[in-house]
Amino acid sequence: MADSPSKSRIEVGCKVLADYVNDDYSLRLQTCDNDLECRAGITVYNLEKSPSPADIISILRRNNITTTVDLEQVAIFCTEAAQGNNPQEVILARGVEPEPGDDGWFELIVSTGKDVSEWEEDEYGRVDFKAVQSFSNVNVDEHIGNIHPPTAGEAGSTITGELIPPLSGKPADVIAGPGVRFTDDGKQAMATRSGRPVLDNNIISIAEEFVVNGDVDLTIGHITFNGFVDIKGDVLDDFNITATKGIKVSGAIGACKIQCDGPVTIGTMSGKGDGKIICKGTLRTRYLNQVTVECWSDIHVSHEARNAILKSTGSIHIESGQISGGEAIALEGIEVKAAGARSGIRTLLTSGVYFPETDRLKFLRTRIKSVAEQVKRINEALKALNKKPLPANRPALREAIELRIGILTQRHVNLEEEREELNEELINYSAGEHPTARAKINIMSKLYEGAVIHLGEAFEEIKMERSGPMTIVENTDNGSLRYLAYSALATAVIIPEDDPQEETSQ
Repeated sequence: MADSPSKSRIEVGCKVLADYVNDDYSLRLQTCDNDLECRAGITVYNLEKSPSPADIISILRRNNITTTVDLEQVAIFCTEAAQGNNPQEVILARGVEPEPGDDGWFELIVSTGKDVSEWEEDEYGRVDFKAVQSFSNVNVDEHIGNIHPPTAGEAGSTITGELIPPLSGKPADVIAGPGVRFTDDGKQAMATRSGRPVLDNNIISIAEEFVVNGDVDLTIGHITFNGFVDIKGDVLDDFNITATKGIKVSGAIGACKIQCDGPVTIGTMSGKGDGKIICKGTLRTRYLNQVTVECWSDIHVSHEARNAILKSTGSIHIESGQISGGEAIALEGIEVKAAGARSGIRTLLTSGVYFPETDRLKFLRTRIKSVAEQVKRINEALKALNKKPLPANRPALREAIELRIGILTQRHVNLEEEREELNEELINYSAGEHPTARAKINIMSKLYEGAVIHLGEAFEEIKMERSGPMTIVENTDNGSLRYLAYSALATAVIIPEDDPQEETSQ
């Protein structure tokens, strides 16, 4: 009996549940793996009295092992024992291992731009290969992600039926960085500022800047960003940039459209007649060529504006440079080193005018003229169609003519309604009050022949080169111009009677 298995080494992680030793056999039951298994080993001394499956089941039941018994394994175990094979480490019962819960996770419902952009076709099957921007623009209080909590998992049970509690999953490993807050229930991530979502090292944040370290080309594409765009290189032709908080381009810009709700600072821009800048903040640049600018603040050009159209609700400053060709319109004054060119190129300078109103007035007049011309052509076409009798023997042609008449008639009705609305707006048009309006132009060095000055009712083309510094204002007495000694734009011009420094154009 000294060599019976009841004295054998116990496996690490197992413990003896019971030993049954008699003259016929020696049986040991062990529980292993945190009571999830019942293992049995037997040494039979009398094969004729080897235990039956019923004996083993009865022994297991005395140890509170009932519902988890593996009857097939019990049968195999008893068969092996009866044949004298003395089976060891046979699993006679199994509990149910608990299922751990799933870890929590963060679901980003906006794009950070790390995904590969997919080409999209328009309704005509065309693809814009410049539209490669893949990140999302988010606004304040926009829902940007969901925080999914860990699950509890499923409980298990031991070989005796005792409950084994499950292990819950780990909470989502995500941190709210700058520009992001979690809702009180901890289930949603919300933006607290506009910009670009960034997920880096489990930190979700909103970046207010979009930096391009090189050029804007096909690898970057058009840029639309709710924040500040900083481009270290150039912007190639036909690539557009739209931003809400500001745009800075260190290099040169081609024939592009730049639009911003904030300030814009660029190096140079050669628009080739198609380039356009629309900004609600101050514009600063070194050089503009064939560019149209609509600015709701001041415009500063350090070197030159050539053949450009500059419109400002503030003032236009080219103190150290020249404006030649094109047009400059400002509400609060214009100050340039030189205006025009020795070649006599026409350069129009207008001050004291709020350009959005004048642009709207120009649109109304142009559109009314266009609508009137369209109505005239439709009337002529309808007259010609109604003049000819419809062919009764050609149904298809008759149907086509009737369809054409119907389309033109409806178009005529729509145009007449539009013309009525436009005429009413034009009749009721009146310029607003602009307390900061300043019909004043300062020339620091040269006013060249061919320049045109428009101040109030005065509209005069310069026939002879003039040297500055000088201040030009309207002569309200006769609708001409006054050329005065220089005074800063912000300084009110007071003209005493018989001013010896005043020179009035005749």
